[in-house]
Amino acid sequence: MLGFDIKDYLLSCLSTSIIILKIILPYYFLAELLLYLDLMQNIAFIFEPISDTLNLPEKSALAIAVGLLFHMYGAIAIGASMGLSVYEWTILGLFLGVAHSLPIESAVLKKLGIGWGFSIIFRLCMAYIVILPLQYISPDLLFDNPNHVQQLVIPITLVENASFFSFSYTTIANALILTGEIIVIVSFALLLNQVIKNLSFVKRLNHNMSPVISLTTGTLLGITFGSSILIKEAKYLTKKQILSISCFLMVAHALIEDPLIFLVFGANLYVLIGFRLILAIIVFVCIYCFYEKFVELFITK
Repeated sequence: MLGFDIKDYLLSCLSTSIIILKIILPYYFLAELLLYLDLMQNIAFIFEPISDTLNLPEKSALAIAVGLLFHMYGAIAIGASMGLSVYEWTILGLFLGVAHSLPIESAVLKKLGIGWGFSIIFRLCMAYIVILPLQYISPDLLFDNPNHVQQLVIPITLVENASFFSFSYTTIANALILTGEIIVIVSFALLLNQVIKNLSFVKRLNHNMSPVISLTTGTLLGITFGSSILIKEAKYLTKKQILSISCFLMVAHALIEDPLIFLVFGANLYVLIGFRLILAIIVFVCIYCFYEKFVELFITK
């Protein structure tokens, strides 16, 4: 039997949509304003070493920094102004899929007993490791045209030498279009999450299934949105299970929402999900099998 609370779903969609709008609009406008005033180079160079190591253009550096420190939506809002190719969006989505919102999500992991320093360093290392295969796989194997730039559904083009009023109107309109696209995708992800959470057999799971519940919740909902369930179930888990599950989720979480958002810009969905899931499984097995040695080397020192 499937119970579905339509009111709860609609309220979730509304609250999430407001959050997305509050993030996308200012970040998108900021990125476009920096480009309009030709100031992007004066800021992006600070984060250029990050973009260089990812083989991404310098203009993407600010989007990476915003994603690492603040929120994925902010990174997408800035990246949407940069004219990135579908291949570059795939790299960006893969990297930020693992390492984003580090201060916020590290605080959540701290409540599970995972230290700030370890979680941040671990996620940054995993973010670089997960993109390594792309250094050896030809972009032509993943895309018909890897240099193609995927546009918004109906973008409004700004004429050359436009006034600041025209610039503002066009930028806000395009930001709202982008917001609408992301809201549609996130609403779909929330619908899937709501359906899964209300499946009768899921509701009947007891605390003996806490590892499964924690893994499933984090993988589908993410660390931030799934934090309440993760923290609730943690008291039924051993330290070994908590560390193994936390490391798995630091690599593979929110595997519905995040990849679908980057799909808007033409990123390869199989890469975004498959690479992270495979690496997460390898990490989980290694930590679970060599837990004592792992703790001795990385946790206790």
